[in-house]
Amino acid sequence: MSEKISEIQVRPAEKNDSEAVARLLMMAWPMDSFLEMSPGMTEDDFALIIKSFVEAEDTLYSYRNTIVAVRGEEIAGAMNGYDGALYEMLKKPVTDDFRRRFPDSGSGFGLVKETQAGEFYLDSIGVNPAMRSMGIGSRLFSAMLKRAAGLGFTKAGLIVDVDKPKAEALYLRLGFKTVGCRDFMGHPMKHMQIDL
Repeated sequence: MSEKISEIQVRPAEKNDSEAVARLLMMAWPMDSFLEMSPGMTEDDFALIIKSFVEAEDTLYSYRNTIVAVRGEEIAGAMNGYDGALYEMLKKPVTDDFRRRFPDSGSGFGLVKETQAGEFYLDSIGVNPAMRSMGIGSRLFSAMLKRAAGLGFTKAGLIVDVDKPKAEALYLRLGFKTVGCRDFMGHPMKHMQIDL
């Protein structure tokens, strides 16, 4: 596996990575819930919306808050994270856009508070299915946690769907501990943190 890992480079995302980043970040989300609140939309339609959020400077999913793992010329994985104190400010453009696009949905998306001040929040991670089991997720976590520590954070956190035991097992191996539970769009989630 070390040969495969050495082929992977992790770097800050760029605006022109937005299409690949959008599709990778969406892998972490309960897409069935998003599509339920937007009848008639496909995942491709939704990816175009998320792409616009990645290209923006001031959203949760901005390329500025994202790192990518690259193998050759291909983006193999993406992860985004940010200061939990900025969560509501970064979420507002996304929530406003969703409410405008889906006025009949009630936009449950806007009701969930995923993080708080004092925590560097690891929002979403996705790895190309064809490149899983190559250590890409671990490399992304290592780089993002290093970024968080460099910014002076002492804790990083995330939420994980209780229906994703493999993801939870990875987080436990990385040193995360469960500190609470949350609901995200009808899905029970565990809130996990790691000391930096």
